[in-house]
Amino acid sequence: AAVKRMKQFTADASHELRAPVSLIRTTAEVAVMRERTAPEYRDALEDILEESERTSQVIDSLMLLARADSGTESVELHSLDARNVVREAAEQGEKLARTHNLKFASEIPQAAILVRADAEALRRALLILMDNAAKYTPTGGSVQLKLVAVNGFASISVADNGIGIAPDDLPHVFDRFWRADKARSRERGGAGLGLSIAKWIVDMHGGVIEVQSEPGKGSLFHIQVPLDHNVTD
Repeated sequence: AAVKRMKQFTADASHELRAPVSLIRTTAEVAVMRERTAPEYRDALEDILEESERTSQVIDSLMLLARADSGTESVELHSLDARNVVREAAEQGEKLARTHNLKFASEIPQAAILVRADAEALRRALLILMDNAAKYTPTGGSVQLKLVAVNGFASISVADNGIGIAPDDLPHVFDRFWRADKARSRERGGAGLGLSIAKWIVDMHGGVIEVQSEPGKGSLFHIQVPLDHNVTD
């Protein structure tokens, strides 16, 4: 099973990197085939830069998952107030929503919610969820971030009223390289790795991540991280 997973991972990674590398090469070749104006060269360079940045993000994600599989990547858990992590994520979420012309709202309680967590890793998981929500929510839609303490867990949810996920795709959303609509996802910059990373982060916190969605009505991603009972007790 491990060998099969490694072969599949290698095949998926090769496939995912082939397209952007081909696009970078083709753009450069066309640019040097004949004399062009300065604006034309600039447009070509901007296309190459944009695709290079996307490729770098894919490679960074691949390296993280590879380290996670080998056990060399970990998170450092410390007692902290989950509200601070969610506030920082909310600031970035608001910027994302503004960029996509979406409404953004966050709900954070007044009382402290103490957990054992890696603040940077947990914030990254939330940003992945909010970035996905922003990408797949039409202009004028909304994204909501909410934190509550319930049944011994810090419960964090990211909800949107976007295009939603088909029932057949729901069981696969946390699989590596899974994209319900590969062509559309590629256009939006997705590589199908973000949710896999978010799940790994939540797993490393001893938590659970789930999704509820309906096509045309939006999605709700729900993270639960255990409270730090050593402090609260």
